Amino acid sequence: MNNNLRQGGISINQFKISIIIPVYNGEKYLPITLDSVINQTIGIENLEIIIANDCSTDNTKQIIEDYKERINNETNKETIKSIHLVENMGGAFGPRNIALNHVNGEYLMFIDSDDTYPLDACETLYNKINEYECDIAFGRYLRHYPEKNIIRKSYTPYVDSLKKPYVDYLDDLVKGSNLNGFIGSLWKNIMSRFFYGKSIKKENNEEIFIKDFKAEKNDEIAILKILPSFWSKIYRTELIRENGIKFPECISAEDLNFLLESYIKSEKGILFLNNKIVYNYFMRLEDEDKSITKNINFRLVHDSLKAYRLSSELSDEYGIRNKDLFLNPYLLNWISLWLSRDNSKEENKVFLNEIEMMEHGKKNGLKYKLILKFIKVLLKIK
Repeated sequence: MNNNLRQGGISINQFKISIIIPVYNGEKYLPITLDSVINQTIGIENLEIIIANDCSTDNTKQIIEDYKERINNETNKETIKSIHLVENMGGAFGPRNIALNHVNGEYLMFIDSDDTYPLDACETLYNKINEYECDIAFGRYLRHYPEKNIIRKSYTPYVDSLKKPYVDYLDDLVKGSNLNGFIGSLWKNIMSRFFYGKSIKKENNEEIFIKDFKAEKNDEIAILKILPSFWSKIYRTELIRENGIKFPECISAEDLNFLLESYIKSEKGILFLNNKIVYNYFMRLEDEDKSITKNINFRLVHDSLKAYRLSSELSDEYGIRNKDLFLNPYLLNWISLWLSRDNSKEENKVFLNEIEMMEHGKKNGLKYKLILKFIKVLLKIK
């Protein structure tokens, strides 16, 4: 790509990778996150860090500006770009969408303000997306539970060969499920196999390259079973810009829509690094550290369901036949989310309306239909 190419008045390719960080009251962990980005083996001179501050009320703004001044002086260019919003948008979708308008890198990545990258994450993903000349490349992540001293590896539908220390970590969706007792045993031994199936063995299980996502080949479309984890991916900036891909205004599951549309609009292929960890995702339990997506309120429950409906409609629009692969597990998870709070009859009517709209979708599989009917019964009797 020509280094002088401009799109919408913004020059592209000034940096190898632009990294977007939305933050709200992140003073406790933001420095750790920023250090993990700044110290990437690819070199800070190749990175653009765009921090969108959603009206934080703590010391976040000062931390951002201190890092910005120091790093920009060291690199002698605007390596760190700060965006301080004047009105809180109530969710990470807003800051991320605004930050997308300021990207100057050939490629794009995301990181949350309390997570970290392994040191070689950017270099690994950058090299691989260039090697395959594809639109999206992504790897695995580790889910950290600091208070419990537990680390779980992300789910993969493919046989993996992660070596120590990863080999001893439980799968976060199946064996690592929080369900216990009879229900836990039922999920781990029967239900999870019903929804996720057996692990797939391919000729090359290290790097799964999907040239045409919309062809929906059985052993490739299985990537839909992987949780969205849009922050474990690198995207070609042109893919996102030219197709106007944005995050919907939901405080939960908005990443599912962003990722699905990116997959659908991809024309150069998608690469999955089955045995490479590229992200550390932290599940912090302290009340003061809980993000909006970890506090269960009506909007969270409603937005989750709304996001699933939008994904279903997007799949129907582009003729995706296998939407059940990713929606079924989410709908099952939504039931436990819904049960975790005391919803009013009025709120249940709102949820019921979303479910009824989903029922009118195209290409609804049998499992999908059964789950929707089950949810309708729950909403009507509770």
